[in-house]
Amino acid sequence: MLPALGKVSGLYNVLIDSPPGRALMRAIGLVHSPKFSDLSIQAELAARGIAIATPKTLAALSIEERARSVVLVQDAFTSYYELHVVLAVLDLMRAIRFRPFVAPFRANGKPLHVHGFLGAFTRTASRNAAMLRDLAATGVELVGVDASMTLTYRSEYGMLAEADRPPPVLLVQERLARHHNAIPKASSAGDEYLLLPHCSERSLALSTLRDWQTAFPAAGASLQVLPSGCCGMAGTYGHEAEHRATSEYIYGMSWGPHVNRWAQSGHLLATGYSCRSQVKIMDQRALAHPAQALLACLSRC
Repeated sequence: MLPALGKVSGLYNVLIDSPPGRALMRAIGLVHSPKFSDLSIQAELAARGIAIATPKTLAALSIEERARSVVLVQDAFTSYYELHVVLAVLDLMRAIRFRPFVAPFRANGKPLHVHGFLGAFTRTASRNAAMLRDLAATGVELVGVDASMTLTYRSEYGMLAEADRPPPVLLVQERLARHHNAIPKASSAGDEYLLLPHCSERSLALSTLRDWQTAFPAAGASLQVLPSGCCGMAGTYGHEAEHRATSEYIYGMSWGPHVNRWAQSGHLLATGYSCRSQVKIMDQRALAHPAQALLACLSRC
């Protein structure tokens, strides 16, 4: 479970949005610090009747129930800062008649790897992978929300000893493409969407972009993947004051023109948390995750 933040998150959000708070962040070399979500994951899961995944809970399911279940693997970006996206993924899984569970929150470790703390990364990743192996051993598939954080299990976790590596953790689109026949089709003509994927998907899982193009037509919509490179945020890179100018320059090379051309349509989507953050900072636009768009399509069924 995501640790409860309560009043601490509210105070933090007020602080970083104030002139003294911004000055403090800049003094320690950070800019554009994100705000915590104002939603409570405990309350939202309770309202939906969604349980926390444990090996015991999953093992108690019948074989048929396990085949129709899925465990959402949390990441810090979306669970802490964009909980509404996590909830959209959960609601989407329910809409296609899968029973979602949520894995207890564990640090993924990617920021440690990015900044070169390989010893700490190995320890963190090994603990997280052990939990994921226990959950996957029940036969229920695991799905991650953020593209970059989920792909960490296929790339950075490869440095772990073979026995310590995690089980497969699917991207959302992989799960949807595998079960596209379960997606109900809207009765009216569907919308046309445009996707700016995370650059990690292009470099590590290019074929999965076609999975989105399987899922959207199944819901009666269409999806075009736009040609683009890195948005310039690159995790924490774009939040570091010394790199901010370069981050903005990279954004202007491909993302900026696409956002300026298509964002007003309301149909421009982005899979990466960092990418959506960059768009908010640079162009004051809020791009939706593809799961949110698909959920909107299914609401018309």
